Amino acid sequence: MSKSVALLLGVHAHQPVGNFPHVLDDAHRRCYQPFLHMMHRFPDFPFAIHFSGWLFDYLLEHYPDDIKLLREMVARGQAELFGAGYTEPVLASIPTRDRIGQIDRLSDRLQGTLGQRPSGAWLTERVWESNVVPALADCGVKYVTVDDYHFLCAGRENAELTGFFSTEEDGRTLDLYPISEALRYRLPFSPADDAVRYIESLAGEAGNAAIYFDDIEKFGIWPGTYKHCYEDGWLERFFAALEANSDWLTVTTPGEYRRLSRPAGTAVLPTAAY
Repeated sequence: MSKSVALLLGVHAHQPVGNFPHVLDDAHRRCYQPFLHMMHRFPDFPFAIHFSGWLFDYLLEHYPDDIKLLREMVARGQAELFGAGYTEPVLASIPTRDRIGQIDRLSDRLQGTLGQRPSGAWLTERVWESNVVPALADCGVKYVTVDDYHFLCAGRENAELTGFFSTEEDGRTLDLYPISEALRYRLPFSPADDAVRYIESLAGEAGNAAIYFDDIEKFGIWPGTYKHCYEDGWLERFFAALEANSDWLTVTTPGEYRRLSRPAGTAVLPTAAY
C-alpha cells in the first residue's frame, strides 16, 4: 500500500472587541481580503476558517463583497466554518450557561448569513479543559482543535498524532484534532517546497493527517508577511506545490476527513494551553 497524507489547513481570525476601526481596516487590507481572494482562486483547495463573531460582523458590515466570496466558497463545499464563543471568550473560564449562549450565538450567526452551522470549534488561546465538552456537544459541536503539546502532556508521542482522537466528559463525546507545532512553525515561513516536503514526511500507509490551524494574521499582518505571502507569491507557490503532489497528498477539511475516517484512539487530556 502506498503512503499518503491528508492536509487539513485551517485559519483563525480575531480582533479584540472594540478595536480601533483603522486597525481593523488595515488588517482587512493586508490579510483578510487578500487571503479570501487567494482561496477563491483555488476552488479545489478546501480549508477551514474561523472568524470571531464581532470581527465577522464588522467585516460583513464594511466589506460585504469579501463575505460574499466566503459565502460562495461555503456553498461550493470549499470552506468549512468553525465556531467558538461569539466574543472569543476562554470557554473554560466562564459558566456553562454562558458557554452555551456564546457558542450558539456565533453558530446561529454563521448559519443565518453563510448557510452553514459549524460542526467544529476553535478554542480561544487553545485552552483545553475537559469540562467544556458538555457545552460544546450540547451545542452540536462534534470536534475541536488543540495543540499537539496537549497530547504530549498526556504522555503521547508525536508519532502517534496522525489523526483525530475521541474524548468523553459527563456522557458526551467530542473529537480532538492535534495541531502540528512543526507545521505551524513552517507555514508560511519555510520555503514553499520545503514545507511540502515536510508534509510528505508525515505520510503513512493508513492515510495520516497533517493538521494545521493557526492565526490567519500570519498571512499578511505579522511583520513582512504581506510582502512574503502575496507580493513575493509564497502562498500561490505553496498551493501550486501541493497540486503538483496529488499522487500522495489529499487536501481536505476536518469535517470531511472525520466523515471518512475513524478516531486514532481515545484521549484524556490534562488542562493545558499553548
